[in-house]
Amino acid sequence: MRNAEGKTLPSHLATLTQKQWASLLECLRGPNGEASAAILEIERWMGEEPRCPHCGSSAVGKWGKADGLKRFRCRECRKTFNALTGTPLARLRKKEQWDQFAGCIQDSLTVRASARACGVHRNTTFRWRHRFLALIDENKSPSLHDVVKADETFSLKP
Repeated sequence: MRNAEGKTLPSHLATLTQKQWASLLECLRGPNGEASAAILEIERWMGEEPRCPHCGSSAVGKWGKADGLKRFRCRECRKTFNALTGTPLARLRKKEQWDQFAGCIQDSLTVRASARACGVHRNTTFRWRHRFLALIDENKSPSLHDVVKADETFSLKP
């Protein structure tokens, strides 16, 4: 990813509270396996003024729909994108089962047990696990890396 604007979805996911996570998971469930509420929530994260994740331009236009998500086309670099482009969740299928899989990750289930619980193939849950963990890894707070010096050290002698 070339710019910070393309990382809006992962940064939003990192700041969700427990109540917001519950709301998101409820949206992902949807009635009868529909992902429409999840798709609306994902597109809401994109904001009122979408930016191209490839070049960062705000000169974008609507470009139809694909897999239920709105697509946009940049007028400068002429590339198309949606709300998930440039995130670890891009190109993943079966969005309606993501909440159930997130619960499996929280319960520390194995790949095969997660596959049985979600009703998908084990290769799908393997791919999902790596993508979800990559999303979490992207949002870790930065670690300290500078030199720290201390003038004095106090210790109690027994």
